[in-house]
Amino acid sequence: MRTLALWPLLLTAAACWQPRYFAPREHIDGVGPEGQPAAQYSLAAASDASAPAEVRVWSRGAKARFTDDDREVVELHIGLELENNGNDLLVLDPADLVCEEMMVDGVLQPSLRPVRIDGMGIAEPGATARVEAVFEPPTTVPRDVDAFAVKFVVRIAERVVLQQTTPFVPWVRYVAPDRSNWSPLWGLGFGFGFHSHHVFCH
Repeated sequence: MRTLALWPLLLTAAACWQPRYFAPREHIDGVGPEGQPAAQYSLAAASDASAPAEVRVWSRGAKARFTDDDREVVELHIGLELENNGNDLLVLDPADLVCEEMMVDGVLQPSLRPVRIDGMGIAEPGATARVEAVFEPPTTVPRDVDAFAVKFVVRIAERVVLQQTTPFVPWVRYVAPDRSNWSPLWGLGFGFGFHSHHVFCH
């Protein structure tokens, strides 16, 4: 009986540490590499206006982890893909990436720079470049991240051809149940959308 009485507390604690997923709040015309909703922006290259470039922006969400030096952190992922269909070299410089307007547990946070970046963001004509960036919000609970925006810049040589800020909000990632292996316990799931007050998470 004591074990059964602890189940609601254990399930609530588990929910607090689950990843929180996000989707752009505008221009959701594309998808990320794993099917995430992505904002998509078009821009015409200088020498070939009939062959526009496209930028897709998505997130794999906020996830809790322990670092190699035993710190407890939340990592927030942002992915950007630059598809160059024109004749000009396009550059999405990772140094320009900033996470702005972040709300953590209802409180606006200062802008963040990435703690880790993968990819160069240089798209040759006819090629696609990808940049993966990780930010560390000031929390150890993924559900504390309420919203944020990512700012980036695309250039041809020294000329800015796109300067954009993409806002993100929580997204409920639907996973179809496996009806062949369903049980009353494991058939239950946790939602990752707009959450109620999470005082039990602390």
